[in-house]
Amino acid sequence: MTPLARRIALPALLWALHFIVVYALISAGCAARALAEVDVVRGLAVVATCAAAAVALVWLISAGLERRRAPAGSDAAALASAGWWTALISLLAILANLWPVVLLGSCTG
Repeated sequence: MTPLARRIALPALLWALHFIVVYALISAGCAARALAEVDVVRGLAVVATCAAAAVALVWLISAGLERRRAPAGSDAAALASAGWWTALISLLAILANLWPVVLLGSCTG
């Protein structure tokens, strides 16, 4: 896989991993045996979101720099642009993953 193709794939994989972690935390907090308290779930989800968002932001900035350096109209420019958009969308999706945890008052709905 080329470095430019990695710039497209990695942000989406990071979002998917973050999605799994957040919803696993919600499942742990809402399990019948209450494997974790809601406050612990919120705290861990915020930490996971901050870490994932920081990585996605670094990738977004890096992709933006690569986009500026690529010659206009080349395949590298198209891949760099796709990497930038993927990083941006993934960053927004990571931030959106936190909303169910923020709104989680209790597990009864």
